[in-house]
Amino acid sequence: MVKPKILLSECFLEACRYNGAKIQDDFVLKLLKYVDYKTVCPEVSVGLGIPRDPIVIQQTKNGLKLIQPNTGFDLTDKMNHFAKDFVRHLDIDGAILKSKSPSCGVYTAKYFLENNNIIKRGPGFFAKEIIEKFEYLPIEEEKRLLDEGLRYNFLVRIFSIADLKANLKQVSYYKDVIEFHTKYKFLLMYYNQSIMRNIGRFLANSSKLDLNIVRESYIYMFLKALSSKPKRVNHINVIQHMFGYFSKKITPREKRHFMEVLRLFKEYKLNLYTILEFLKSFALRFEEQYILTQSYLEPFPRDLI
Repeated sequence: MVKPKILLSECFLEACRYNGAKIQDDFVLKLLKYVDYKTVCPEVSVGLGIPRDPIVIQQTKNGLKLIQPNTGFDLTDKMNHFAKDFVRHLDIDGAILKSKSPSCGVYTAKYFLENNNIIKRGPGFFAKEIIEKFEYLPIEEEKRLLDEGLRYNFLVRIFSIADLKANLKQVSYYKDVIEFHTKYKFLLMYYNQSIMRNIGRFLANSSKLDLNIVRESYIYMFLKALSSKPKRVNHINVIQHMFGYFSKKITPREKRHFMEVLRLFKEYKLNLYTILEFLKSFALRFEEQYILTQSYLEPFPRDLI
């Protein structure tokens, strides 16, 4: 598999937090051998030391400010300039940033009034620039990735996007786009069946178009599909579609057994990977190459489960 390019908050690997600490995150450490990564500590990058007085996001009459209360320093312009310069030439497939950080928090940075009351939570100053620059990429906080479903989708997206870039960075033939899409048909069905069908119609009628237009249009639709928020029922829909390739080739007892396994999955009593192994076994048994090539069966290295 192609290694995704990931941006990480530097505090996952180095002791650069405001209190001089390093954040221990098992998933981030496990991920390192499977990705190419770049680290950043925006606060150190704008000149703050280790350790340092904490900074906060403050809502003022002139808008949001990044303030260091103990010193009275206003770091708003410095951080904004750094963030815009940093993302200008940044090439990534996703990011994992530090939760609750006023610079790196994606969803959980605290916004304070001038009287120190918290009014809401949202993106930190640096994270906001990353989110805006990479609208269709997975930008996450490490704490949210403790959730199995969010972690699954994050992994699927970074590896799929890396594969997309590697295969469609330059294409010489129309069939290259078709072959790539064929491999991702069921994964796209899981994320957004409507967009998957639109892509199919587009490709069916685009063989005479300029290849660069086909490529750019496909990349846009692919990334848009993967930015959807699929539900568990989407898995069931895809599994039933894939099972259709074998349902008439297996015995009635096998079919009943598979449907029982699917019921257990629906009721959260069985994990997804057990179902996928069933489908893969059927595909191997009946030499169904179309199913065996589907990225849906193994969208990222199993060691990351």
